[in-house]
Amino acid sequence: MRRLIPIALLLPLLAGCGNRNLILTIDILSFMDPATRAVNYGPIPPSPSDTVEVFADSLNLLQGVGDVTRVASASLDVAASFDNASGAATGDFLIYFAAADSANPFTTTPIADIPFQLLAGQITNVNTHVDTSPVLAEVLTHDRAKVGLRIIFNGTSFPIQGRETLTKFAATVVLKKDL
Repeated sequence: MRRLIPIALLLPLLAGCGNRNLILTIDILSFMDPATRAVNYGPIPPSPSDTVEVFADSLNLLQGVGDVTRVASASLDVAASFDNASGAATGDFLIYFAAADSANPFTTTPIADIPFQLLAGQITNVNTHVDTSPVLAEVLTHDRAKVGLRIIFNGTSFPIQGRETLTKFAATVVLKKDL
């Protein structure tokens, strides 16, 4: 029986070696300037809708990953908090990614669209999980990427004013050995 214990302990390790997967969890929030993680919005005057660009910047990621691997899948987890001081609105919190050579991430299709509803004097938390995004997978295997966050407000009571704080922004990329 004692001889079987070491073999039983090594069996899970041996089973995992055959796939040759490299799983990267990228805390995108940690790449961002702390000043861009929280943004004041408003006062937004009465209008059918208003757009606030929260963040648009280049991220320096891992170098050389794309040279030795190919992407199997990529997913994204995003969470934000809206501390809405006044006004009311519905809207969309949009996440964009683009290749580093792109002039502007907002010229691409959003990877995530998180709907929200804001009421005066309330905190609203939103989050989403995007599973298996080929666009995200392609962008995150390069050493640099562009990311952008945009909020679209559809006001119902004015003026709309508050603070948006990004609380989670992480991607998981599964790569296969390409050598």
